[in-house]
Amino acid sequence: MSTDAQNSAKTLATPRNIVAAVLVVVAVIFILQNRATTTIQLFWVSVNSPLWLTLVAVLLVGWIAGLLTTRRKKTKG
Repeated sequence: MSTDAQNSAKTLATPRNIVAAVLVVVAVIFILQNRATTTIQLFWVSVNSPLWLTLVAVLLVGWIAGLLTTRRKKTKG
């Protein structure tokens, strides 16, 4: 193997890339195991969707709520 190929392989195998690959694998497994359809009722609206999609939607709503409620430090200027 040439030194260019070795350097390229080292750049791809960083801890950040390895963690990202593991998270992608876990996400795919999560989706495959939660494909059953579920019914969500909120007030008068009823929606049927896969369980994984419902959980991802709730995660995103919580993440956005967290972003909207966190205080930002004011910088001195």
